[in-house]
Amino acid sequence: MEKIKKSFLKLFGIILLIVSCAPPPSEGEGSLLGVVGPFLPFALIILLFYFLIIKPQRKQQKTRDSMLKSLRKGDSLVTNGGILGKIVDIHDDILVLEISKGVNIKIKREFINSISDSDNKKNKS
Repeated sequence: MEKIKKSFLKLFGIILLIVSCAPPPSEGEGSLLGVVGPFLPFALIILLFYFLIIKPQRKQQKTRDSMLKSLRKGDSLVTNGGILGKIVDIHDDILVLEISKGVNIKIKREFINSISDSDNKKNKS
């Protein structure tokens, strides 16, 4: 987030520097829009990039972070490698998963893909 802000501010500063170094318009030329005009497409591309790529990615990251923080003992989940398991124990960033009776593995929290609802569906039916 901070890197994006810093790079955006640097880009904005460069654009302002270029505009301030441009020669003043003569009597026949238009106003400031004549100088800023060529930079408008770049500004629109940056805004489009922000709203189509950066903002949705932030939203997705926030939902993933909240999902990882809400993990509890007994939750069934799927790892990035496709391993299905149930949380037996939680130690800070490391989860102990039971993938079969008596078979436990340790996995880091960031390698969790999703919480599986298969047990909840079985219990309801």
